[in-house]
Amino acid sequence: MGGVEQNLRTSVSVYVFSFVHGQARFLTLLRAPHLRLAGTWQAVHGRVHDGEKAYDAALREMQEETGLRPDRFFRLDFVELFYNEETDAVHVIPAFAAHVPNLPRPELSDEHTDFEWCDLDETLSRFVWPSQRKAVQLIADGVAPWPETSVELHDITGYLGGS
Repeated sequence: MGGVEQNLRTSVSVYVFSFVHGQARFLTLLRAPHLRLAGTWQAVHGRVHDGEKAYDAALREMQEETGLRPDRFFRLDFVELFYNEETDAVHVIPAFAAHVPNLPRPELSDEHTDFEWCDLDETLSRFVWPSQRKAVQLIADGVAPWPETSVELHDITGYLGGS
């Protein structure tokens, strides 16, 4: 019984977005050279701590990696799922979307060395993993009627502490 439970890891992904002239822009972060997957462009990623809710972990990771706080926060109807042979674990990653107004400049943690706000096509070309590209596409489709959103995005801003 313990084998599967011990080999299940939970992390979170947060796709930060803003708008320019009504078009979504996504925050892409360049992974630092001293870390695994160095030199790849990514969204915000991090682990869920013991006893922590996934959405709390997502907000914490976003703040730790970018210094940004969203004005709207969404749970996607999408979970990134993959097996990693190095950890011999299945990784289950709830995906979240975070809106920040006016393309703010993030304060990067030591996990990242650069950032860019990219349109959808550029974001899709930068992200290595199919699950990341799928999440970004879902968000782009979901925020097309902004400030309304489609059913794939669930506004959970009210769940965040201090909101």
